[in-house]
Amino acid sequence: MRMQAFLSIYSLIDWILRGAAMAAQTVAVGGATYFLLTLAPSNASGGGRAALDRFCMRVMFWSATASCVAQLMAAAALTAFLIGSAGADLKTAMSADAITFHVVSACAAFALACVARWPRLWTPWTLVLPSSILIVAHTGLTHAASRTEVSAAMLVAEMLHLLALAAWIGGVPYFVASLRMLGDRESYRFVARRFSAVSFVSVFVVVATGVFMAVPFAGSLGGLYQTNYGLLISTKSVLLIILLCLGAMNFLAIRKLQRDSALTLRSAPIIAETEVGVGLIAIFCAAALAASPLASETSASRPDTADIAKRFELAWPRLESPAFAQPSAVDSPAIEIPVAPRPSTSQPERSAFDIAWSEAHHHYAALIVVAAGLVALFSQSRRIGRFTRNWPALFLVLAGYLFVVADEDAWPLGKIGFFESLATPRIAQHKFMIALIAAFAIYEWRVQLQRFKSQWPSYVFPLTLAAAAAFLLTHYGHTDSKEEVLIEISHTPVALIGVIAAIARWLEIRLPASSLSRVAGIVWPIAFMAGGAFLLLYRETF
Repeated sequence: MRMQAFLSIYSLIDWILRGAAMAAQTVAVGGATYFLLTLAPSNASGGGRAALDRFCMRVMFWSATASCVAQLMAAAALTAFLIGSAGADLKTAMSADAITFHVVSACAAFALACVARWPRLWTPWTLVLPSSILIVAHTGLTHAASRTEVSAAMLVAEMLHLLALAAWIGGVPYFVASLRMLGDRESYRFVARRFSAVSFVSVFVVVATGVFMAVPFAGSLGGLYQTNYGLLISTKSVLLIILLCLGAMNFLAIRKLQRDSALTLRSAPIIAETEVGVGLIAIFCAAALAASPLASETSASRPDTADIAKRFELAWPRLESPAFAQPSAVDSPAIEIPVAPRPSTSQPERSAFDIAWSEAHHHYAALIVVAAGLVALFSQSRRIGRFTRNWPALFLVLAGYLFVVADEDAWPLGKIGFFESLATPRIAQHKFMIALIAAFAIYEWRVQLQRFKSQWPSYVFPLTLAAAAAFLLTHYGHTDSKEEVLIEISHTPVALIGVIAAIARWLEIRLPASSLSRVAGIVWPIAFMAGGAFLLLYRETF
């Protein structure tokens, strides 16, 4: 029974472990490239440089250690999956190529952690060698290596893509630390110039190799929006544009500092923090991408433009849900009720009542989100802010509402017990999202009422929102059925708007009072309302 529960949620576990391993690997290898290409050539000296070196090596040690642990856990999970699903014995399961690459990656990450831990081992070669092995081994887990006819050009493109991603996104945390820890003004201007050059080259490599791989993997232009794989590529492209906008803001701030030596660099480290957050979301999208079937090899029927247009057709929200006494097709197959067409055979059929139920609670949730955004926007007013600052309470209402209705076949409305229902990936993901919403509501409500003495609780809101957006962006992609792709198309804009809201709220909190922080304070409530408006268009019928 426990094995069956594990197998049913394996895709979710695999996504989390792959994402964690890739994120930690990016920061660890990014530390090595930052130390070699940006920090080492600096002529900075003194206590600030020594402290910065120690800090960078500590970050590299912990990220490499996290990558090692995540790779070993991913190997163990895959071994259990092969034994449980295919009936393979332990020796056969552990001989799988994917497990070999996981173990090699873990060994390389362990070696990099050892180098970072003991200063006497710090040499260019001891940094380059384990980092290179880590990148090569990770490439073995990607689509470039898993094709029937492996292309050397694709393998090289994948390795360069991972290395450039690490040099750019993985280097940002070390860049932020440099701006804050180097006391010598000339030193951090030198570091800023070097990291800008490295980032510029890395962005070019990321885009060029990404396009080079996306063309054959997507197969056609339609593959970019008619399949889960293509939608994840499109989502990564939008996140890349957001990253470039944030990078441009930092580049302009640094250029302004170089022209006027009297200025202080206050905004650049904070904007760079948002780059790290968006980069992590893009990495988890990449982890979901690696687990999705290629668009060029997908045989499932695809939604055409008419299907997609109908999904966004303006219509009144469905605010009348069917009575719960009306059974679903799954629970009472003997009762004749209309069943919506469902091309995939891997998912249970859903009745018209199931769809009406789902659409109704999506639309009720959308109205609560729109109301929360509107009240939060009014909270910016000094005259009525005392009352409207209680807007997070609306999200607590939303969490309670979703907990009851999101999965009508599970407790408290359905026959499936609470803990039993968590074995179903769809329900487990819903419960996780609801927990995030409730955590956000409680913490942010207390933040708005100024019940905390420290500032860190105010960070829970943007971090929770970013985590929820990342989860929503990778929520689907298990079957690639037509209906599933349409649902992902309707959810992806909401998730991307969530990313924008998280960025704006982070900037509002972290930046000193300025025109940029005031604009950010207006952007995120409007983004809330826009996300709710998109959710009002949610439809499951064709």
